Amino acid sequence: MHKPLYFAAMMVSSGDVDAYVAGIANPTKRVLEAAQLCIGLAEGIQIPSGCFVMAFDDASELIFADCAVNIDPSGENLADIAIASAATCSRLLDVEPRVAMLSFSTKGSGSHARADKVRQAVDIIRERAPGLRVDGELQADTAISARVASAKLDEPGDVAGRANVLIFPNLDAGNIGYKLVQQFAGAKPVGPILQGFARPVADLSRGATVDEIVATVAATVVLGSTS
Repeated sequence: MHKPLYFAAMMVSSGDVDAYVAGIANPTKRVLEAAQLCIGLAEGIQIPSGCFVMAFDDASELIFADCAVNIDPSGENLADIAIASAATCSRLLDVEPRVAMLSFSTKGSGSHARADKVRQAVDIIRERAPGLRVDGELQADTAISARVASAKLDEPGDVAGRANVLIFPNLDAGNIGYKLVQQFAGAKPVGPILQGFARPVADLSRGATVDEIVATVAATVVLGSTS
């Protein structure tokens, strides 16, 4: 309890504060460790995950996950990540989540165990959260472009071409994806916000700027006030 991470996590757990933000002086694994031991995971969630809110110049926003924690999630893990990300979208952006499960394949256009894993995750999500708008497997352009979705799918549905939550199949894709969008599209990443815990936790990059720290704290405050 003399260690700041554990003290902060216990303050959240006991209700003395609504959330905590860490990571500037500690690696992600230590922030996760304190949160898991002192706060615990949300009901029905088996693993924590990390998302970024990608804010664009036109005021649009997307949730990217998992970009920070799980290296090679299973289908069950991807379902956890998607359900937690949908909750973050609802609470933080105040919009209905439309969750796209990303892959190199769109609806069977490619055949591989990695695409099968994404399809399995979709089936699990629909069983566990039947009211959630989710679709997959979808290629990234099919998920966010209405034109591409119409060209590739006979019936795009509620998600394809309109997704606001993008779930990447592994940490390679998620981490590379958000950094490319940051560098080439000028999007501002807020986070990583840790998901799946019973109370809000955020883990900053140790290279975070002052503006990034402020943005992440602001997002965590919103999550803390709505949890």
